[in-house]
Amino acid sequence: MALARQIFKLSAHMCYLPCRNYQVTITGAASSTGQSTALLLRTCPSITKLVLHDTLEHMPGIVLDLSHIPSKSKLKGYIGEKTLLEALQGSDLVLVTGGVPQDMDCPMKSILSKNADLIKIIAAAVTRISPLPFFGIATEPLNTLVPMAAEVMKNNGCYDQSKLLGITVIDTLKAQTLYAKENGFIHSECHVPVICGHSKESMVPLLSQACPKSRLTETKSQELTAKLRDYTSFEKASSPLFPTLSVAFSVYLFTQSILEVLDGRIAQVNALVENNDFGTSYFSGLVEVNKNGIGEMRMYADLFSYECVLLEQSIKQLRQDVTIGKKILELV
Repeated sequence: MALARQIFKLSAHMCYLPCRNYQVTITGAASSTGQSTALLLRTCPSITKLVLHDTLEHMPGIVLDLSHIPSKSKLKGYIGEKTLLEALQGSDLVLVTGGVPQDMDCPMKSILSKNADLIKIIAAAVTRISPLPFFGIATEPLNTLVPMAAEVMKNNGCYDQSKLLGITVIDTLKAQTLYAKENGFIHSECHVPVICGHSKESMVPLLSQACPKSRLTETKSQELTAKLRDYTSFEKASSPLFPTLSVAFSVYLFTQSILEVLDGRIAQVNALVENNDFGTSYFSGLVEVNKNGIGEMRMYADLFSYECVLLEQSIKQLRQDVTIGKKILELV
């Protein structure tokens, strides 16, 4: 109880700490995920200016709708590719939430082609902003598009690997809720690390590291691991809808962490970043972030035997996805 009171007092004190004000720009803001993200960020006290950009015609209506929500932050909207650079000017954090969502009926090659075009344009534009902002990507497929964004930025002569992050917070949120449900635990008291990549074939939930410890048998743990990796269960249940609300919430949590970092604190976020410590050039996991960018990624020991096998297989898949991203510019 004494520790709980100390944490409460510290939290209350931090609420009154003076914080600087920041500009957050959401690209693809007219998409379902973009709109939900903008709604969540509209009243964030640390954001002085919330900028929305998209090429879709209904963009002005979204800005007008959000303007009816009382907020101290300035709201600005831009439409069209020619206005992108202006929209990005002054940004402390750029979020990519647009693009074609993953669909069982749409070939992945088609989705990748369309979303790659989007990332190329935005990544190139971000390199023209000084100082270089934090750059968070939520557009799928992350395993390929994050490395591709890095290559675009390198080609434009302005790349900082510590500022580019693929947002994988949704993986830990899903793992947390399903793990709690399966074990009868309280959701808010659970944590399940999810590492490696961000796809059914490359994601590795670590039930061996979950808190509180699971009461499940090894067979049940393997079944839950398979369920956590399988996105199609949502798609079948909600077709033709997609998990845009939970993804938007994960982008919101990511943004809150980056805002803390900009205030001079240290935060930990789940993200896919450039990292050579795990047998591949990119890896997803819980990474420490400070005002200068990403730092060390959390490492784990004493994995279940099936998790070790799964991790080895997943790293191979992640390598393939990353290679496609790095070489995609050569195919243009």
